[in-house]
Amino acid sequence: MFKKRVKLVSRMAIFMTLLLFALFVLIRFLDPFQDDYWSVIFDFIGSFHPVILHLPIGLWFGVLALFVLHFFQRERVQESLVFGSALVTLVFAIFTFAAGFVLYLGGGYGSGSIAFHMYSSLAFLTALIAFVIGFGGGFGSLYCTLTAITTSAILLISGHAGGVITHGEPLDRAPWRVFAARQAKAEALALGKTGEGHVFADLVMPILNEKCIACHGTERAKGRLQMDSYIDLIKGGSKGLAYVPGDLSASLMITRMHLPLEHSERMPPAERPQLDAGELAFLEWWVTAGLPENQLVRDTMIPEEHALYVNSLIGNSEEAMQAQALKMRKNALMAAYAEIQAQFPGVLVQSIQNDAVFELSSSSMFGYNEEAVREALAPLAESVVRIDWNRRPLDASWIHLFAQSKSLQVLNLTDCDFSADALSVLLAKKNSLKKINLTGTAFSDRHIDHLIENSGIETIVLTDTDLSKSGFSRLISDLPGTQVISNFSL
Repeated sequence: MFKKRVKLVSRMAIFMTLLLFALFVLIRFLDPFQDDYWSVIFDFIGSFHPVILHLPIGLWFGVLALFVLHFFQRERVQESLVFGSALVTLVFAIFTFAAGFVLYLGGGYGSGSIAFHMYSSLAFLTALIAFVIGFGGGFGSLYCTLTAITTSAILLISGHAGGVITHGEPLDRAPWRVFAARQAKAEALALGKTGEGHVFADLVMPILNEKCIACHGTERAKGRLQMDSYIDLIKGGSKGLAYVPGDLSASLMITRMHLPLEHSERMPPAERPQLDAGELAFLEWWVTAGLPENQLVRDTMIPEEHALYVNSLIGNSEEAMQAQALKMRKNALMAAYAEIQAQFPGVLVQSIQNDAVFELSSSSMFGYNEEAVREALAPLAESVVRIDWNRRPLDASWIHLFAQSKSLQVLNLTDCDFSADALSVLLAKKNSLKKINLTGTAFSDRHIDHLIENSGIETIVLTDTDLSKSGFSRLISDLPGTQVISNFSL
């Protein structure tokens, strides 16, 4: 009998270890869906997580009571009853964790607000498994007591972390309701186009639709806050008033936008698209002005400083059309950036928060297929402002991609292996270039003209290259305002 128990417990330990590893991999490497069809489906399935989460909590405290009774009255409370109850609790705990993770995949919660709850829940599962294996394997009363206490403590911590997350009503997130509400909203917007232009509908709502509605719309309403109508904004949510006409400090939609990116209450969360400076400034002006919902643009004295933002959305002047084209281009670039982040995290980062300029680092490409990365980067090549490509071969395909950058400001190719002809292609017509580091490369006197063409360059590092002393002197002479660092200047 003892050998059978040991064998069973050993198999259980192996299975549970693999399960925990799989759960950790899911948490670590699976990102939430964006606001699309599957995000709605997963969000609905996961919304039942708060409905069932109380079951394993109640079961565990029942197991704890049985364990204590078994400890003092073994003849009245059988070991099999405690073990069986603990096993049932574990099964329901795993289902509850899975439902919570599906809810996270729905995309309604930022990783910053939910990460601690997920990891503490995973710790609870680990402690519970340790208790089940220890009790079933007869590891001794001290071991079982310690794991029981640990499991209870972690459960309280995880429950508190999850308690601050607002879940909402599951049926409100049913896909048929969500898609019907979206269709009704689209039809209402189409009917409401009068051509006169309303400040709220035509200038404020585009910001909210792009940056806020994914989490605070009809289908989700995190914190019981909806932001898809003027009335909803004034109504506010469970945390307070989102919009108080004329009062910036009392309007949570503004105060939370100014919190540090890493703050758990930052809105939008750090991993979501942020408002750019023009959008935030216009939104602050609108709140301060306290305009009514039906305020017409033509009847409003909008400050000149917001003209660029206003023109990017409405108007038919040449200036307005240019601004709208720029906004469309930025939106397209940001959409392409989001796809790269999903496929190849870390390879490309924004140089300025929520602006369509980017930095590329070869050190973040480890493990990725270079051809696939290069293909994904192609739409964004013109907007790359910094390239760090150190101690890595640079073939013709990468040279061709980098040469397309019209905004490149910093180029760091330290100890990079490429041909002299390739360098000529890369350096040609880089008028925005400010800093370049070519230490240990094939740079020579034949490339000097390309650097001189970039009259705005501020710093050039050419140590351990084929630059001659006369070439160094020419650079110093032709670029008097540039700091040139080479073996001859050390």
